[in-house]
Amino acid sequence: MVKRYPHIAKITIQTPGQLINGEWVEGSDQVIEIAGRYDPVNTNNVIRQNSAGDEVIVRGEFYTKHEKITGAVSIEIAELGINRTIICWWPYQSHSVVSV
Repeated sequence: MVKRYPHIAKITIQTPGQLINGEWVEGSDQVIEIAGRYDPVNTNNVIRQNSAGDEVIVRGEFYTKHEKITGAVSIEIAELGINRTIICWWPYQSHSVVSV
């Protein structure tokens, strides 16, 4: 039987630096692993807006049951040799879609 979510992706989350009690605390990077399915996009017709409001051509989409992660900036799927910046993350009721 075919696995619906066969890939493991590493999501990098960046926490920005901030002032706490008058002292600057450096931001940090955190990496978590989530399961999902990656599908490449082979046309230039799929365009999404990134967090800065710029339109970017989507090269692939990662489908997962994991909820949207605030602060996620990049995705790495080692078994497919993919390491890309996340354009946007669309949450739905039953799954979510990460456009890269």
